[in-house]
Amino acid sequence: MLLRLSDLHAAEEYARRALDCLPEQSSSAFMGSPTATLIRARTLMGDHAAAARQLHQPVAETLFKSTHGLAYLCVRGLYLMATHQLHAALGDFLEAGRLARSWGVDRPAILPWRTDAADVLFRLGETQRAKVLVEQQFAGPDARRPWVRGISLRLRAGTSDPRQQLALLNQSVDELSRSGDRVELTRSLAALGRSLRAIAEPARADAVIRRAWNLARECGAQSLCEEIRPELGPEDRMSRSGAPEEYRSDPDTKLSDSERRVATLAASGYTNREISLKLHITVSTVEQHLTRVYRKLNITRRQDLPVDLHLAVSAAEAV
Repeated sequence: MLLRLSDLHAAEEYARRALDCLPEQSSSAFMGSPTATLIRARTLMGDHAAAARQLHQPVAETLFKSTHGLAYLCVRGLYLMATHQLHAALGDFLEAGRLARSWGVDRPAILPWRTDAADVLFRLGETQRAKVLVEQQFAGPDARRPWVRGISLRLRAGTSDPRQQLALLNQSVDELSRSGDRVELTRSLAALGRSLRAIAEPARADAVIRRAWNLARECGAQSLCEEIRPELGPEDRMSRSGAPEEYRSDPDTKLSDSERRVATLAASGYTNREISLKLHITVSTVEQHLTRVYRKLNITRRQDLPVDLHLAVSAAEAV
C-alpha cells in the first residue's frame, strides 16, 4: 500500500523488514512479494545497482508457480525497462500476463501487465500491438477504477492527435489524482507538459512540468526526476541544480504561514484557481498572498519562486 501511495522510502523499509523476518535461504515463494516491492521502490528511486543486486539473489524454485511470482516478473520487467533492456522487459510482462490468465487472476487493479507491456511496445515502435493491449485493459473489469483508467488514458493519448491527446491526458491526471499514486500522476503530468509544449503553450507546459518534477522529488522517485529534468525551462533547471544565493538562506523565514502555503503550491506549478480550491480561499486572496510573497522575496514572477520552501505541498494540501 505504501508503494501504491508512492511513499518509496517507507515501502523499501517495510519490504526489508519483511525479508528480515524470513529464515535465511528461505525456500518459500512468499519471498517474491516483498522482494518485488523492494526492487520496484529501488528502481523508482534510481538505485539500479541495489535493484540489480536483489535480482541476482536466488529465488525459490516454486516462485513462478505461485501468484507471488507475478509481481516479481513485472518488477523485473520494470527494472529491465529502466535499464533500456526493452525486449527482455517485454518478455517478463507478457509471461506475467500469460500466467495470470491461466490462473484466472488477470485483474489490472492488481497487476496491470498490459499497460506495462504496451509502454515497452510504444518505445519499440510497435504501436499497433500496444494499442491492442491498451484497449483490452479498457474493456476489462477494473477499467473504471481511477488508477487503472488513469494509466490507460495516458497510454491511449500516445497514439492520438495533439488536441485529443491533451483531453486524454487531462483526464488521466484527474483520475490519478484521485487514486493516490503520485508516481503515476507524475508520469501523466510530464506527458501533459510535453503535449502542451507540442501545441505551443510554453508557459502552461513549464508550469505542469515543474509540478511533475516537484512531485517526483517529494516521492523520492529520483529516476523520474532525472527523466523530467531536461524538460524543465532554463530557469527551473537553474533553481533545481543551484538556487541563487538569496534563496539559500531560508527564503521562507519572512513569509507568514498562509503565504508559505500559497507560495509552495505556486512553485509546484499549481494555478491560482487550483490553489484557491485546495486551500479553500478565493482566487483574489491567492493573488494578494503571491503579491506579498514576490515583494518579500524580491522577485517579480511565479517562475522565480524558490522550490526549497520548508512547508511541503502535502502539508499545504492537508489544511
